[in-house]
Amino acid sequence: SMIIKLLFSIVACLLSVTLFRQQSFTTKDLAAMEANSHARIVEGRGGSFSSDNFDVNYYRCRWEIDPAVRYISGSVTVYFTVTTAASSVTLDMMNTLVADSVKQRQNNLSFNQVNNTIDINFPVSLSTGAKDSFSIYYKGIPAETGFGSFIQSSHAGTPVIWSLSEPYGARDWWPCKNGLDDKADSIDIYVTHPSVYKAAANGILQSEIAVAGGKTITHWKHRYPIATYLIAMAVTNYAVFNNTVQLGAVTLPMQTHCYPENLVLFQNNTQKVLDAMQFFHANFGDYPFIKEKYGHVQFGWGGGMEHQTATFIVTPDESLMAHELGHQWFGDKLTTHSCQYIWLNEVFATYLSAVYMEKTYPANTYANMKALINNITSQPGGSVKVEDTTSVGRIFSSRLSYNKGSYLLYMLRWIMGDSTFGRAIKNYQADPGLAYNFTNTQQLKSHLEQASGKELTTFFNQLYTGQGYPSY
Repeated sequence: SMIIKLLFSIVACLLSVTLFRQQSFTTKDLAAMEANSHARIVEGRGGSFSSDNFDVNYYRCRWEIDPAVRYISGSVTVYFTVTTAASSVTLDMMNTLVADSVKQRQNNLSFNQVNNTIDINFPVSLSTGAKDSFSIYYKGIPAETGFGSFIQSSHAGTPVIWSLSEPYGARDWWPCKNGLDDKADSIDIYVTHPSVYKAAANGILQSEIAVAGGKTITHWKHRYPIATYLIAMAVTNYAVFNNTVQLGAVTLPMQTHCYPENLVLFQNNTQKVLDAMQFFHANFGDYPFIKEKYGHVQFGWGGGMEHQTATFIVTPDESLMAHELGHQWFGDKLTTHSCQYIWLNEVFATYLSAVYMEKTYPANTYANMKALINNITSQPGGSVKVEDTTSVGRIFSSRLSYNKGSYLLYMLRWIMGDSTFGRAIKNYQADPGLAYNFTNTQQLKSHLEQASGKELTTFFNQLYTGQGYPSY
């Protein structure tokens, strides 16, 4: 979840003291911007009404985009495994998108669009364990739920379109399984666009092929499990430059797509995120997508979004870049399966960014920590665990879901000792049942207890589930 976006309610909820003196974004800013950006439809099973009788293995997305026009057309091919015998499956797809046809091996399948879903019927029932596929051909003007998830805008007079699906906006612009319960194992994205532009997306660029009509087909390939809300694309006149960073024996590519008018700004600041990458890789486990790349893609919202391998970012602010990078471990590799546990995404990204800034600017650590405590204790109540997942403001409470939650990590680190805490977090990251999958608070608690030999139920009851804070 790191979407840090418009500054609409910042005035109402700015911190009285800046948490990190060097950064232009405080934790409070991030949360306020996120809460605004997430003020959208939250319904169904984690924002999804798709059926649970199938497991998505792979998406092949073919999209045609002209950044001057708010419109999308194309096809999404879904490869899937049947988990419960089925004669039909249901995907999420907003009704503003219109399906022209659904095909399976050139045969038309019958389908029905209703209540922001698409039901697809098979000629014969598919048995449990069967693997199959179909392609949905569609077009339309994407819905604008909340602050939108498919934005047409401009920069320096040039049009741009970008996607921003978190938490439940993917269905606004493409048919998908939209909940926090199923990751595709891999994806291919093909974007057809006017040749004067470039298209950015997840993974590794495969080709840019000129076709008739002054258009280019850009192909991106990503071969890691990915949650639906982290699949993204953006199209404009990007300037592209490449860096590398040494992570052990691996030389990892870092690729930046930025607006030409901001090229020097991004070039001058990219080294900071490479420094953070080496620090996180050493302290929190290997960079999760080490066979591919990390990337920045500039967009026009007031912050950043941790799209997997391709963070969308408004400006190369040091702590903002570190926060979004931290999400690649916490949020992308390990994804919370409910907004009830949003701290597992946001708190760790906040903590990783803060620890990196402490290392880089140690003289400011004490003031930053004191400001953090002052904010947490400014009101008497509140738990880190989200009690009301229908309240966007509660989910993205800066005082609770960011600040109090991140302070819990400092407390656990002190209780356990640095080396044991570090080992526990690395074990949590490497857990084969969680890696590239979904997680919850109990999973983190178990790893902390296993590494430390301490029983942490009382701690979590008081400081995670419990209200308020202890007074001495």
